Amino acid sequence: MRLIRWIFAIVVLSGWAALIGTSLYMAMYSPKEDIAEADAIIVLAGNTGKDGGLNAETQLRVDRAIALFEDGKAEQMVMTGGTGTGDRPPVAEAMRDAAIAAGVPAEAILVENASFSTLQNALFTADFETLDKAAPMILVTHRYHLLRANASFRWAGFTNLTNVAADPEGGFVISEALLWEAVKWPLNIARAAAASAAMAGNVPRESFIKYLE
Repeated sequence: MRLIRWIFAIVVLSGWAALIGTSLYMAMYSPKEDIAEADAIIVLAGNTGKDGGLNAETQLRVDRAIALFEDGKAEQMVMTGGTGTGDRPPVAEAMRDAAIAAGVPAEAILVENASFSTLQNALFTADFETLDKAAPMILVTHRYHLLRANASFRWAGFTNLTNVAADPEGGFVISEALLWEAVKWPLNIARAAAASAAMAGNVPRESFIKYLE
């Protein structure tokens, strides 16, 4: 029972730490006036679940990435996230289509459409052999998600990341997405640690990858 109480206490404290840390980051976030050029702009899908398609949050991230591309900040974009159901396309493919419609060349876009979580976003993006994980990358998502996204991509091997928020203005705002971050951070850490242990033990990735969803 004592061990269970300790585990519960650690989980609760981790959640509070994540909530406070993310809230402070959102409140203090200030968009950089001069974003350095990078090898690629990595755009994470918004919270669309597994249904596919674009929602307003994802569209905002794509729009921010397109603006960066048009400003010459990178010559390549990576769309990562989700799969589709029914007649809805996978999220990343819908993101690609939106970027192409806005004038981004199709050959400049890589699509990762199998991930269901931020950890999988990072791990599957790292699989692209044309991406140099040591090269500068621009990471585009919402402010509430940037810290966990950055940590996940560093866990996957990316070492030079610049955070860019799709919603740079607004200060601290309590939202359902922010509250969920308090839950997702401890899960993210636990799952990443377990996956790292599995990889260190040469466990085939297909044996544990579903637990990263």
